[in-house]
Amino acid sequence: MRYLLGLLLLLKGLLLSGLAAGAVVPELPQRPQRIVSINLCTDQYLLLLADPAQIRSLSFLAHQPDSSYLYRKALAYPANRAEVEQVISYRPDLILGGTFTSRATTRLLQQQGFNIQLLGHPRSLREVEQQLQSLGALLGQQQRAQQVVTQMRQRREQLEQALAAEGIEPAQRPSLLQYAPGGFTQGAETLVGELIRRAGWRNAATELGIVLMGRLDLEQLLQLAPLALVDAPTTAASHSVAEQMLRHPVLAQLSRPRYRIRLDRRLWICGGPWLLDAVDALWQERQRILQLEQARGRAADEADQR
Repeated sequence: MRYLLGLLLLLKGLLLSGLAAGAVVPELPQRPQRIVSINLCTDQYLLLLADPAQIRSLSFLAHQPDSSYLYRKALAYPANRAEVEQVISYRPDLILGGTFTSRATTRLLQQQGFNIQLLGHPRSLREVEQQLQSLGALLGQQQRAQQVVTQMRQRREQLEQALAAEGIEPAQRPSLLQYAPGGFTQGAETLVGELIRRAGWRNAATELGIVLMGRLDLEQLLQLAPLALVDAPTTAASHSVAEQMLRHPVLAQLSRPRYRIRLDRRLWICGGPWLLDAVDALWQERQRILQLEQARGRAADEADQR
């Protein structure tokens, strides 16, 4: 009995000393400290949320001013081209990519036992906010992510209130068509479609039944006759088929589409708070164009009175 009592006291002493030294206290999950991103959009998220010391490398697209919204911050980090050997050389404890990232690359990295997380392209602002919160938790940056999401929601609510105050029915809003290289456009159930709607435009693509992604030839474009086009080239020096179509002489002879909006593609190709800047830019363009249309109408009335 005395032996057992002594043994219990000894164990109690060891336990207390261990607690004092922190030896038996469960360790909190560590923040990843060697993160490599191999996708432009995860580059932007990472630059927005992570501590600089957590980042080891970003995709080469992050360094391109015409593609990367945060390219100035990105220049502080080495660039990669998503090559397996190059990625492994950074000994990453977390790899971020997109669902459209090369499957061969992601499969090889997974087979090597690396922790790789793939993010899909969001179809709404709410999905963007969810991705930010999920990635914030993964990076150990929940508070920073929540701050970004809160700011985005506040701006979104302000835009909703301003749009409601205008009192214009959706069917009466001016028509806009997003027109990308190759003649592609996007419908209402896409991120771009939501930005168009929140800026107070009517998405002309829906008139052709386009819900997600669609492609228009010149005849269809003439059939829709939107008031304005958003021309979003791949790069500043792009010479895409879509842009060649926009220079077709037939379009120069028609009254609609009457206006071209050149929107910085960096504002809407990846998720982030800059999406609200895209909405604001489209909103300002709508106001400008409506003023031009009003002046055009007054000039026509004066001409008729003569």
